[in-house]
Amino acid sequence: MDELSENPLNLGPKDCGQTNAIGAERRRHERFAVEGDAEVLVAKGSQVFRGRVQDISLSGCFISTRARIRMSIGAPVEMVFRANGVMLRLSANLRMVRFGHGAGFVFQELSPHMHQELERLIEELKGASRSSRSLE
Repeated sequence: MDELSENPLNLGPKDCGQTNAIGAERRRHERFAVEGDAEVLVAKGSQVFRGRVQDISLSGCFISTRARIRMSIGAPVEMVFRANGVMLRLSANLRMVRFGHGAGFVFQELSPHMHQELERLIEELKGASRSSRSLE
């Protein structure tokens, strides 16, 4: 696949949350694999799509979906997802789109309760990650 079709918006590494030219990670927080269902509502109800939460951090997540995402980078959304018995309702902004695969979101101002729930989920995932590494 050529670069243009993989990155049709011609986004740079910063926009996609990828590594920079020297290979350093640009994300603020460590990501953890997670399995959960998500529903995303684009501001003003112009689009709703469902998907699977693939990974999550304290600052954002990636949601796998085959839905055609018709919004621009930075667009505000409301999302609800369930993972490991935790239900979170968060405000976020679209950070990047991988057409045919899903989209990355950065969380916005979390209420104290939602921040606490997110931290609890991350701690569970962190513990599970350590356990699986020690079994290898």
